[in-house]
Amino acid sequence: MQTPYMTLTAVPRRSRLLPPLLACLAAMTAGHAHAGRPLLTDDASVNSQGQCQLEAWVDSASDARSHHLAPACGLIDGLELGFELIRVSPSEAQPQARGVGLKWAPDWATWQGWRFGLKAGTGSEKAADGHQWHQAVTGFSAIASLPLDEQWTLHLNLGRERNKLNQVSANNYGAALAWTPHERWLVFAEILGHSNTPATQAVGLRWWLLPDQLGLDVTTSRSNATPNCRAWGVGLGWYGLTF
Repeated sequence: MQTPYMTLTAVPRRSRLLPPLLACLAAMTAGHAHAGRPLLTDDASVNSQGQCQLEAWVDSASDARSHHLAPACGLIDGLELGFELIRVSPSEAQPQARGVGLKWAPDWATWQGWRFGLKAGTGSEKAADGHQWHQAVTGFSAIASLPLDEQWTLHLNLGRERNKLNQVSANNYGAALAWTPHERWLVFAEILGHSNTPATQAVGLRWWLLPDQLGLDVTTSRSNATPNCRAWGVGLGWYGLTF
């Protein structure tokens, strides 16, 4: 399963522009890369050269909702370029976001069954009443993935990012355990967060309409950084596109 990685390029975490409901959504989606939708923790794999993926999903928390569109393509073997557009509703009251990132995970970056990678990205934000985009967050992360057996896989992330809006830097981390009981099902649980805020827990599942090509997913996550903060997400991933 190929993966998007737009934690570094999502809505900036704890932005001063975000009201509490939107801050709840941001805590679920920003600062952590998606390890192939539906995970927020990234994995150490990339699309091969000339191969692309397209993911779209919606995250909802109380009265706030964010719509995501995230294409990614392999530039050369081991190197992937990704984009993400985020539309938050109601758009007349909420800032919008976009981002771009690179993920590097060459085939030779392995050791004792582990596979390793690096990612870096930057995100921008436009205020609801503004006309210009402003850089909001930059960051980088190290990624490691380990297949425990034919059904279980462990993913670990560790990095650092800087919120350009409030000039605060923080370490970020993520750990996910994914279970594949059948070729058409993926189930996962994960914990992730920042050094200056409480952690977020998430669980979810994916059903492959076409194995490793077209998948539907459902997720739920809870952030301890914001009281009564729970988000639900639904998404679609389309993989193996070529050009």
